[in-house]
Amino acid sequence: MEIIVETVNLWKVYETETDKVKALKGVNLKLRKGEFSLLMGASGSGKSTLLHLLGTLDKPTEGKVLYKGKDLSLLNSKKLATFRNKKIGFVFQFHYLINELTILENVMVPLLLAGEKKSEAKKKATELLQIIGLGYRLSHRPFEISGGEKQRAAIARALINSPEIVLADEPTGNLDTETTASVLSLMRELNKKFGTTFLIATHNKDLEKFADNIYFIKDGILLN
Repeated sequence: MEIIVETVNLWKVYETETDKVKALKGVNLKLRKGEFSLLMGASGSGKSTLLHLLGTLDKPTEGKVLYKGKDLSLLNSKKLATFRNKKIGFVFQFHYLINELTILENVMVPLLLAGEKKSEAKKKATELLQIIGLGYRLSHRPFEISGGEKQRAAIARALINSPEIVLADEPTGNLDTETTASVLSLMRELNKKFGTTFLIATHNKDLEKFADNIYFIKDGILLN
C-alpha cells in the first residue's frame, strides 16, 4: 500500500531561557493510503507536536517529513501553504468555525482559498454537508448548532478539498460519549467512502475499536 506521509528521525526541541524541551525524539512514522489510525498518548506526550509537523504547521528541529517521498522542507512558504490547503485536512478539538459565516460558507472557505469559483464551491460544499447529515443546517451560523454538529461541519471543511490525509487533534475532546461515537463513526465512514487517510490524536481508549492501526507515543518517543 502506498505510503502517503513518512517521518525520518523527527526531532522537535523547544528552547526557553532556562531549558530545552525535547517534544519529539527521533520519531519514525509511516502513514499509508486509506488507513484510519490513532495516535495515542497522555497529555504532553507529543501528539499535537507530531500532528503540527506532519501538517506543516511547524518545522522540525531535525529530521524530515516526506510526502510521497518528497521532502517538504524544500518547499518555500507559498508552495507549502498551497500544499497544505490542497493535500491536508485539519480537525481540531475546537472547531474554529467562523461565527460570522454560515455553515455552508465556512465549508466553502478552503475551496475559495484554492481559487475555486464561488458557484462551484457552493455546490461542492452543499453536497458534502448533505452527505454528512448537515444539509438542513446550511444557513445556520456556528453558535446556532450543537457541539457535535460543529465538529461535523469542521470535518466537512477538512474534507472539502479532497485531501489525501486528514489530521485530527483530539476532535472529540469536548463531546459527550454518545456524540463522540457519532463523530468517529462519521469519520470512519468518510474514510471508507473517499479513501482518505486519517490520523487521529487522542487519549480516549474508547476510540480504539475504530482504528486500523494504533500508534503510541510517550515523552516524545514513538513506541511502535
